[in-house]
Amino acid sequence: MRDVTQRVAARYDNQQKPENERLNMKLATQPGPRLTRSGREAFTLIEMIGVLAVIAILASMLVPKVFEAINTALITSSIVSCEAVKAAAADHYGKYGKFDLLFGTNVLNITSNAYSGYDVTVLMAEGLLDKAFSARIAGPDPSVNSFIQSVAAGSGNYGGPSGIGYFLDGVTAATTGAQFVLEAVMQNVSAADAKDLNDRVDGAGLGGPAGVQDHKGRVEFEAGATTTVYVYLTHR
Repeated sequence: MRDVTQRVAARYDNQQKPENERLNMKLATQPGPRLTRSGREAFTLIEMIGVLAVIAILASMLVPKVFEAINTALITSSIVSCEAVKAAAADHYGKYGKFDLLFGTNVLNITSNAYSGYDVTVLMAEGLLDKAFSARIAGPDPSVNSFIQSVAAGSGNYGGPSGIGYFLDGVTAATTGAQFVLEAVMQNVSAADAKDLNDRVDGAGLGGPAGVQDHKGRVEFEAGATTTVYVYLTHR
């Protein structure tokens, strides 16, 4: 009797096993609850406002720094260009002993008026300068609105529109007894850039507020929102 009972139970288990496997497979293939974008991933209005506020704050902090860096680069480039011409002029004078000679033989007409384009006609022609002078703070076209000129000191046509000369120490006109003065001229320069250039070259002690005339030091200019800047390079 016991053996019969065991056989019946085993037969019943074998019949139920396929059915159980089918139920398990059906449950496994049924998808679970889906996560909707609107319920799980979307930003709330408050979160979006917070993000935009953070971006606005960062922009207000970074943008002025970017413009300041650009302006500093323009001033630095203009100073480097002046120094390159100054070094080339020193090489020319050391080689030929005069400013008004091209290759030591051809006399230049610098007796009364300013000799514009000295960097191209003399220094580049002699291989002492790689490219024409250009001050990036001059506008609207630095290649046109900035140039190098050699001036006969007796003509009074240098050191600002009034031709007062260069007061390198802020007190005495150092170029009064010179024969020639070499200077860089930058036109249509903003008052802010003119002041920044002066402060970098001469120091704030030999300048004043932006827009006010400056006749002291190596950098000179007249008053105005835009002005022509004269930078002393050297004299003999």
